[in-house]
Amino acid sequence: MDEREIQRMRFLIDKFREHMSMTGYAERSVADYPAHLKFFLAFLAADHVATLGEITTDVVYRYQMHLYRQKWKERPLSLATQSGRLVVLKAFFRYLFKRGEVLADPTARTQLPKCPRHLPRSVMTIKDVRKILQTPDADRPLGLRDKAILELLYSTGIRNSELRSLAVYDVDIQNQELRVRGGKGGKDRVVPTGEIAARCVDAYVKTSRSRLLAQGDDPAARSLLFVSCGGKRITMSNLVDLVRKYARRAKLTKPVTPHAFRHTCATHMLQRRAGLRHVQELLGHRSLSTTQIYTHVEAGDLKREHKRTHPREQPL
Repeated sequence: MDEREIQRMRFLIDKFREHMSMTGYAERSVADYPAHLKFFLAFLAADHVATLGEITTDVVYRYQMHLYRQKWKERPLSLATQSGRLVVLKAFFRYLFKRGEVLADPTARTQLPKCPRHLPRSVMTIKDVRKILQTPDADRPLGLRDKAILELLYSTGIRNSELRSLAVYDVDIQNQELRVRGGKGGKDRVVPTGEIAARCVDAYVKTSRSRLLAQGDDPAARSLLFVSCGGKRITMSNLVDLVRKYARRAKLTKPVTPHAFRHTCATHMLQRRAGLRHVQELLGHRSLSTTQIYTHVEAGDLKREHKRTHPREQPL
């Protein structure tokens, strides 16, 4: 592509991003989708595709093969990464086709790779959770904030982005509820916090939050429930680092992230016979099949049930 055609493509990508914002795509998708399309632009240059009109089904197939063969740090791209980049490309060309920028959608027949669904590997035991929840020093403003964050992650199973986006008015301490606004898929939901998490959040708001806010002057952080030690908005990596810090202090050997609390919350509730539909509502899953991945049982539970019910394990 020459410079003029590249500029045209970048203009269309900017328009696509604007369209996504206008039609209610999640904030993270609006930020990530154009970045994914840059990989496709680089491929077009290497594949000597001169214009937008020359992008055919065959070009898209070659791009899919390119993703399959591509390596990152000497390892092939995961099927999930390949699928993600193709999903973005399909959305982009659907937009171009509807806008009349292309005569046909070259991605219409593109088949996405089937991604294997793995059981969550980062589920903590109840003992692990107790250790990490007891680690923050709640006598210090920052420790009290961290205690509230960890308790809320475990009690509600909310996502990293959902926790960081919580406003002060989203939490109802008296009724022990919080409102998650604009979750995945742009949907709002109300979830219970539980008594302990509600008490921790209440203590943080009453004694620590204002002191942390006073450390900075960030207008965007004033309405947020949780703020950084400098009184600013907490970033995604900030929250990941916070959780990992307390996991190390608790001497947990397995990898622990904010999402691990989500996995753990769902697994522990289902192990105690919570209804699958209730857990689906708590986590904000669109499909019940997504929630069903948490219905696995620990090996010890399976062995006990096998011994209790299998005919060969019963006395004659």
